[in-house]
Amino acid sequence: MPVHALPAPMRVHMITPLTFNDAQEIGDRIKGGSSVFLDMRSIDRDLEERLRDFCAGVAAALEGSVTDVAQGILLVAPAGVSISRGAEESHRASPDPYRHDPYYDADADVTPLFRSMSA
Repeated sequence: MPVHALPAPMRVHMITPLTFNDAQEIGDRIKGGSSVFLDMRSIDRDLEERLRDFCAGVAAALEGSVTDVAQGILLVAPAGVSISRGAEESHRASPDPYRHDPYYDADADVTPLFRSMSA
């Protein structure tokens, strides 16, 4: 009977960047195989755009992904991590592509997301 090793537990980090210097930590975490949630709700628009560009570059280089999970909350995941919004959301047709995207929903409640991360 063959014995198979269990996969290593997935590490997820929450980072609230204050300056562009925090991009180093983001890149290091992704290169290390961890997913990173970025809480960019308290930074200015210019810094947010720079960090988004940086994350897109890191994700592209490492064949990962970048996903907006709520307004101002970004998930950067390494290769092999798939993001699902659930069956109901993926089958819903909408003429407006941003209508159901939580990033563009100013009233989105992200409390359950953070509560599940701290458990």
